[in-house]
Amino acid sequence: MDLFRCATCGNTLSVPIRLVELPAGPHWSLLSCHHVNPPRLAPGTYATDPSPYGRDQTTGTFVLSPGDVRGTRFVHDHVHIGCWSLAGWEPCMACDTCGTLVASRTDDCKVAQETRFDPATVIREPHSGEPGLPADQFALIADWDDPAPDTRRNWTPRPVRPRPELLATRWGGQGLAEDLYRDDPPA
Repeated sequence: MDLFRCATCGNTLSVPIRLVELPAGPHWSLLSCHHVNPPRLAPGTYATDPSPYGRDQTTGTFVLSPGDVRGTRFVHDHVHIGCWSLAGWEPCMACDTCGTLVASRTDDCKVAQETRFDPATVIREPHSGEPGLPADQFALIADWDDPAPDTRRNWTPRPVRPRPELLATRWGGQGLAEDLYRDDPPA
């Protein structure tokens, strides 16, 4: 198991991950122009790419699944957009602590998702132990408890009584009379 840190300040940039061979990526039939594509590497793994990559033709970049990266932020002035998302040709992710550009991110159409650390800006160090899972494995999806807002065009909102003293509530929406009043007692 290895861990990546910022070479400038020592901030942790990844969860503990293990080295694997660089896969070719998902089959072309799994890549789409209209959906979020799968990551190139399985979670908890990384690979070293010996071939030149990016505008600077950097060799030896470390390729990670985007979900394994921590302690970074996007620098929007450096983000390059392809068809509809991040193209990944130049570093656009900075260390959250010191602001050093450390990685590029790719998740554009017809391309697998990946994050690439520049080997000159990170330190790879051995880590003994288990992969870095949160104590509560459901903590990362806790915000999914609330339903997504309904964004359909012709929908009727759920009736809300913000004030209990209200005796009549005006309703409006598709299929309802324009001035329909309810006179039931307050909730």
